[in-house]
Amino acid sequence: MNCNETAEFVSALCDGETIPRAAATHIGDCSACQATLNEYIGLGAELRRIASLELVEETKPLAWAEKQQTKQTLWQKGWETMRIPKFAFVLLVAGIVALASSLAMVKVHAHSQGTVMLLKVQSDSGDKTICALSTVDRNYAECSHGFTSVDNKSVGYNIYLLGREGDRVELGVRTTVNSDIEHAPQKQYWFEPGETLKVDVAGVAPLSVTGDWTDHMLTIFEKSEHSDLDPGLDKLRIVSPILLRGKEVVGDLEGFGAETTPGEIGFYLPGQGLYEISILPQEGAVEGHAKGNRIDFNMDGQSYAFVTGMPITRSEKIWILHTPNYKPKEGDPIFFANGKLSHPLVNANQPK
Repeated sequence: MNCNETAEFVSALCDGETIPRAAATHIGDCSACQATLNEYIGLGAELRRIASLELVEETKPLAWAEKQQTKQTLWQKGWETMRIPKFAFVLLVAGIVALASSLAMVKVHAHSQGTVMLLKVQSDSGDKTICALSTVDRNYAECSHGFTSVDNKSVGYNIYLLGREGDRVELGVRTTVNSDIEHAPQKQYWFEPGETLKVDVAGVAPLSVTGDWTDHMLTIFEKSEHSDLDPGLDKLRIVSPILLRGKEVVGDLEGFGAETTPGEIGFYLPGQGLYEISILPQEGAVEGHAKGNRIDFNMDGQSYAFVTGMPITRSEKIWILHTPNYKPKEGDPIFFANGKLSHPLVNANQPK
């Protein structure tokens, strides 16, 4: 017999089993197999020592039941031909089970405990935005210039984390309709996961806020409120857009994102002005082609492309309205979503 053929019998010796005469002869004459045998013996002693440290009561003798089946299962075949000592395999499996259990505990606790309050802000139109507030880093304790559509009006909001008591947090919220949000009065609310907080907005329906704890600050992709990359039917989504003119990068809004159905998404690029993008035609807008995470269009005799961090829409046609001389006023959002068009195209060809 050779070393490969006797490998399983080396582990069998460590388990106290009798092995064939030919295998025993080979192991007795082969220095390599004897070295493997000694390694297994040392491994077994160390594993038993470590296992003994974890015991809370004395181990009771095992009573092995007499075999009743004559037909071998795949498990039994694997057990009988195992090439490492069986006691080592059992301890290894026990360790894996214990590790898996601890990981499962961490995964469950991550949803009920953490240092970041993840809020979802929803308007009556169904538009949703994400706000993540850190309790340990004051640089991430505020969501500034959130923007959504309520009763076909543009509503801005700021949310601040003021404090925490146990599982609940105190929030400071400013809301406004088409005005300077920095000068809007701040209202205080206590919020606890599992509740739905109604935030009053003067003149329109309130915003609904839900949330839960998480253990990390979200990336822009996690903030997009999607479990996959599909933007959904009739949805428009813009995440971290980069504007290319030819091959030159002329605008970059990394970290910003929004979606709407169908409506429009607008954003201000310094030096380039305001861009409003929709899947419905708008007066004065140019038609572009959307595919995956890219929008290609021509404007003023030059080729442009928006490249974003996620797929944009299921629609192939898309419209881009550019206002080059636009400058945001103090308090105006630089990135927003509207559930309506700012400049709808009113003619017989417009989709109903």
